[in-house]
Amino acid sequence: MNILVQVIRDRAHGMRMGVSFMVFLIFVYLVRQAMHWVARHTPERAPVKNIYLYIGLLLAYFSYIFWSHYLFFGPMGAFVLGLAIPNGPPLGSLFMQRFNSFNEGIFLPLFGSLSMLKLDWKFLIEAFQNGNYFEGTLYELFSLLFVLYVAKFTTSFLIAIATKIPLRDSIILGIIISTKSSFELAYLLIAFENTKICAAVFTFMGIYILFNSFFTPMAIHFLHDRSKRFVSYGKRSLRHKTELQTLVCINKPDNITAMISLLRATSPSKNSLVTCCVLHLIELVGQATPTFISHQIQKPKPGSRSYSENVISSFQLFQEIYRDSTTINMFTSLTAAKEMHEHICGFALDKSSNLILLSFHRIWGANGIGIISDDQNMRSLNRNVLKRAPCSVGLFVYRKPIWQHKSIESPCRVCLIYVGGNEDKEALALADHMQGNKQVSLTVLRLFPAPHPGESNKRSVRQMIDKDRDDDRLRNDSITYIDWMVADGTKTSKILHSVAYDYDLFLVGRRSGIGTTVTSGLGDWMEFDELGIIGDLLASEYYPSKASVLIIQQQA
Repeated sequence: MNILVQVIRDRAHGMRMGVSFMVFLIFVYLVRQAMHWVARHTPERAPVKNIYLYIGLLLAYFSYIFWSHYLFFGPMGAFVLGLAIPNGPPLGSLFMQRFNSFNEGIFLPLFGSLSMLKLDWKFLIEAFQNGNYFEGTLYELFSLLFVLYVAKFTTSFLIAIATKIPLRDSIILGIIISTKSSFELAYLLIAFENTKICAAVFTFMGIYILFNSFFTPMAIHFLHDRSKRFVSYGKRSLRHKTELQTLVCINKPDNITAMISLLRATSPSKNSLVTCCVLHLIELVGQATPTFISHQIQKPKPGSRSYSENVISSFQLFQEIYRDSTTINMFTSLTAAKEMHEHICGFALDKSSNLILLSFHRIWGANGIGIISDDQNMRSLNRNVLKRAPCSVGLFVYRKPIWQHKSIESPCRVCLIYVGGNEDKEALALADHMQGNKQVSLTVLRLFPAPHPGESNKRSVRQMIDKDRDDDRLRNDSITYIDWMVADGTKTSKILHSVAYDYDLFLVGRRSGIGTTVTSGLGDWMEFDELGIIGDLLASEYYPSKASVLIIQQQA
């Protein structure tokens, strides 16, 4: 009779849990639809009302209580509800911005520390001293954990190999999937507090999770070298390709006009074709998996909001003007700030780009006067791209329009500062694309190191000039040449200050003049190393001219 009653109770409990689970799924579905409604009715770039944030917290607490009372593990309810929050802005980003730092900076370390304090360290020390405590149940537990880890690792590894994932990446995937983290620790802690497991089992499992979490990141760091992902075994530079294949990165609306004016200066024509991929970068806060949108394939639904509407319309207008010589493809990437450089480099590698165009992290006010924005996250992005780029990189410092507004036919005065290094020749290759544009006036300002004492000045300079003229791009009568012999960095600074107001755009290699007398002494005053010595001087807020500067780095 007692057995029959127990069976009936177990069945009733199982049915109650099943019904409760179905009710909770319906609840999550309705909450998700309500959140989508909030996202649709929130204007673009406008903040979400705080009342929705408070409602979300209340619902998370309700989910925890519901699972604790009707199901088995309270935190699972809040976890599942969190998965229902729409990814990205505006709601997902709001929750992450408000609580991510607080949770990861305070709650998670505090939870881990308090959980470790509950371990029976005395039992652990005695067990290692005599070994008797590892017999029986704990031995079975150890065996079970080992079998489960091997089974999860092997299954994940074989599936990854079957889908043609590289061997090293397959091993990393198996390690990640087999890892236990704070979520499992929370489950064990609740089970221990409810006397479902003994102190010995909780201690053993806690130590297992601690070591697992400690060694897994070390193993991944050892096996996974991110820098090798973007290695290009072919030459991806401007000097080795006649067609200009650019990847234009747009971080902010202010970058749109700057990049379009720069593309206009590259002289797209039938003899100088330009293939341009425009990548609109949006920082993603509330989503673990990045989103990539190709606007050639994925058309926005009628009435839906597009993250890149201004970017698309602006570059479509540019393409209509140069439709015979320019091909523009537009994309949007929603990703975390710390992963943006990897998406840029990977995308440039896939699209066979030979030039990545980035915007400088500082934004100046009207006519290049006064700094109105100094985004250090954007600076970190630029520096990471410069380190890992599979092709040449152009860092554009936009201070004022490089085209005069007086007339549509007004020329753009471009000055290439040429010292003779490889990156100066890369900048010269870009200037070569500009020569076909009748609206571009190109000047090459060549700086030669002064000869050593006792060496004939005229002979030394003449040899340098004749050597540089071996480059076909320097044999052009339409280019204006200005040659200077420089003894030190002070002389270079004076020369650059003397031509400050003569040009609208300066071109310079990032490592131009490094290690020569041309820049001696200037490096001590450099503020931004990503611009190089000469580029940093030209982009300085103390430089008298407000001309824009394009710094070129050759493919490593």
